Amino acid sequence: MAARKIFIRFGQQSDAARLVRDGVIAGPAPQRETWEQRIARWLAEQQAGRRVVLVAEDETGLLGMVQLVFAFPPGYNDPEAANGMDVAMMEGLRTRPGAPPEVGNQLVAEVQKIAGKRNVRTLTFLLPMKAQKALRQAKEWGFEEFRIMPEPTKMLAFFRKSID
Repeated sequence: MAARKIFIRFGQQSDAARLVRDGVIAGPAPQRETWEQRIARWLAEQQAGRRVVLVAEDETGLLGMVQLVFAFPPGYNDPEAANGMDVAMMEGLRTRPGAPPEVGNQLVAEVQKIAGKRNVRTLTFLLPMKAQKALRQAKEWGFEEFRIMPEPTKMLAFFRKSID
């Protein structure tokens, strides 16, 4: 059987509903908004130059997504995670159930390419500490844990990687 051709491209407004419909974004909606509204906000931040939203697709539909955050929206500030200059954060890496395993790897590789072109030197990533499989994967991608952050309902681990 021939390998699927997976395309990675910038997200667009028409992807908001498709990401939910195709199962890339699933689970309970964020408080006070729908998933489509949240995705539209991410895409607006992409238009403003604060983030990049990448989607992966093949002939079956959308397979995954990831974001690269250069600067947080007004009101948020964490220069160790993203500072608008040489530190950016990879966020929201998701794949739909049954997506080929290489989708996540391809999205992460593309994020690193874009970050390098934007003169980002350090790429960060945030994961819940209970997500053992994801923590192992982040380490396989070359990320190292650098900070633990307690939240009211969970512990979060920050990872970083030099992409010089």
